[in-house]
Amino acid sequence: MNHTIRQVAFFAVLLAVPLGAWAFVFKPRNTEIAMARADVDLRLAQLDELREVESINDDLEKTLEQLDLALNELRARIPDAAGIEDILRRIAEITQENRLVVRSFKREKTIPSAHYVEMPLKTVIEGSFEGIHRFLVDLERIPRITRILDMKIENPNSNPMSRSNGQVAQGDVRAEMTITIYADLEKETQG
Repeated sequence: MNHTIRQVAFFAVLLAVPLGAWAFVFKPRNTEIAMARADVDLRLAQLDELREVESINDDLEKTLEQLDLALNELRARIPDAAGIEDILRRIAEITQENRLVVRSFKREKTIPSAHYVEMPLKTVIEGSFEGIHRFLVDLERIPRITRILDMKIENPNSNPMSRSNGQVAQGDVRAEMTITIYADLEKETQG
């Protein structure tokens, strides 16, 4: 019997070692490995999200650079207050080139805005319709930003209530408009 108890005890110890190893070593280790894998998967997902954010950030930086370039180009087209006189001279030259008569050229109240001011010019010109058309095309080609508001073209000879009182040649028209020129006052303070 002694021998059978020894064999049972040996068999029990032999069975207890792998069961104990599984219960006390492998099972906790497997749990730790599963938690580590879950943590690695979470961090990999976070890295993927970070890469996406970085690519969006790169795109935003490129977009911001493009917007800065566009803004600088736009600002280059907006003169400072001293550059307004050059634009006014150029407008007068355009009217002469197109054989137009300037009846009125009056500055109106300046309209301030966030980064620029609008300088409206109430203008009345007379001449051929083709000349006025070329004037508008040439005005559009000026490398500065201008805008035309409230334009009205009429034949003063056909309207007896017209203000020109017959001073306009037969076949000519009168164009009344507000030409708005934009100026950047910050350029003066920076320069």
